[in-house]
Order: sequence, then structure tokens, then C-alpha cells
Amino acid sequence: MELDWLETFLAVVDRGGFTAASEQLHRSQSRVSAHIAALERDLGVRLIDRTHRPATLTPAGEVFARHAREIVSGVGTARSAVSALRGLDQGAVTLLTTPSIGTTVFPDLLATIAPELPRVRFGLAEHARHDADSRSLGEGVALALLPRLPHPLPAGLRERVLWREPFRALVRADDPLARADGPVTFDRVLCSPLLLCGTSSEGGPEVVRLLAEHGAAIRPRATTDTIGTLVGLVKAGLGIGVVNAVAAGKAESDGLTVLEIDDARLGREVAAYWYDVLLATRVGRTLHAAVLAAMPPGALPVR
Repeated sequence: MELDWLETFLAVVDRGGFTAASEQLHRSQSRVSAHIAALERDLGVRLIDRTHRPATLTPAGEVFARHAREIVSGVGTARSAVSALRGLDQGAVTLLTTPSIGTTVFPDLLATIAPELPRVRFGLAEHARHDADSRSLGEGVALALLPRLPHPLPAGLRERVLWREPFRALVRADDPLARADGPVTFDRVLCSPLLLCGTSSEGGPEVVRLLAEHGAAIRPRATTDTIGTLVGLVKAGLGIGVVNAVAAGKAESDGLTVLEIDDARLGREVAAYWYDVLLATRVGRTLHAAVLAAMPPGALPVR
């Protein structure tokens, strides 16, 4: 029995027929039929009733489909876990994060553990939130530190939520909001043009997504990929910037006023992701412990 046969069988089940499965798998329909026939010969039972349109599972097919999913999922998990440690053979570790987390967390973190791991080379893959998904951990990434990923997670992938980040408003010193005594409402922020991180090619700004989940729609004046450019836009007087609290620390050092926003809708959780195989190595354990202990300025610990 070959893994290809199982993947083809599940494609037929999920897509409801041989033609749709061939399109999904980019294989000819005759190839799909051959895989199913070979699987049925190997098992000695009919799995798919071809007399119906669309094709339906036989009782044996229904039972086997559950086991096939477990097998395919298990193989995928094993591949991802091994891939996560691929670089260790050459003394290299790849970490996945976002630009704002990478800037604020990893310089000090790597400086702390580098003396313990003098022969290890570190690579930081900094992706926008939209591009940094759970599939990336099957592409040679040992550990990820990301805004919390949607569930369900791939089988075997571990998650530890580390902190929560509220969002902050960035204003120039001459902006009327800069004189606010305490947190400001988001309605007050919206009185000025809005500047956000996250272009449409990255799935859009996170603030827009968070508010949309609560039925509120906003349209920013400008979006950018990086906090540095956002700071520049605010300084140029184009509007008010809104960023997560961790990224806001850089803006404050650039001479802008950072204001708390009194709106419970605006916040995100950040989590670490890894496969258990990471903890089988000294390098992995050292890295894992350092990441789980990270707490950048502006972050709120999750109890």
C-alpha cells in the first residue's frame, strides 16, 4: 500500500468524485482511477460505489477513510517535525516571526543564548502575519513566535500563548491628542486619518481585521509593511498611526507620543509554536526555554 493511493482516495472522498479529485491533485483521471483500483485490490474490498453520481463510499470505505486520514496526517506530522530540525545537522536554526516581534524580542534573546551555543547559526524568517501560517513550520523552521494562529493546528504542533498586546495610537507632539490625560477612545482616534501596518497583499492591516470581527468597518488613509515607514508617515503629518504595543516602543524612541487606546476589541495574543522533537536536542531546549521566557516591553503576560 502506497501513500499516494491514500492521498488519492481521500481526495476522491473530499471532492466527491474522480474528476474533481484529479483537478485537485493535478493528475489524470485515469491515474486517479488506477490508484483507487490498486488500493481496493490491496485491501480486497470495494471502497467506492461507482454506480452512484456522485460516487459514494461503501461501508468499508467509510471505515477505511478514518484510518487513511490518521495515516496521512501522521506522515505529514512526522515530515514537519523532522523538517523543523533539518538545519541542526549543519549547525543552523531557523526561527519564524513577524517584523515587529523580530525587532523587539530576538536581538536580546539571541545575545543571551549565543554564548551557550557558540557553533549555532541563527536565521530569522520575518513574515507578515498573513504569510506566517502553521504550514511554514513544515519548511525547516525549528520554532515560531507569532500572533496566535487560527485553530485547528496541524497534528503534533504545540502552542504556548505567551502574552497579549493591546494596540496604541502614535501621534506627533503637536497633535491635539498628544495632550490627552489618560487613554483615548478609538472614536477620538478616528477623527483623524488612520495609518496602519499591513498592506492588502499581506491580507490587510490587523486592526481592520480585529474590528471587522466585531462588525465595524474602517478605511485607513495609508498602509505600509513596516513600523519604520509608519513612524515616518505619522511624523510627516499624514495621520495617526495605530500599532500593537510591542511595536509602539520603537515609535516612542523616535519622538512620537504613544497613547493607550480604550477599546477592548483592539488586542492580539502572541504564541510560540514547535514540535516536540525540538526538545530532544540541547540546542532546541535552550532556544525553547529562552523564547517561552520572553516578555518584551508593552506586552501583558497571559495568566
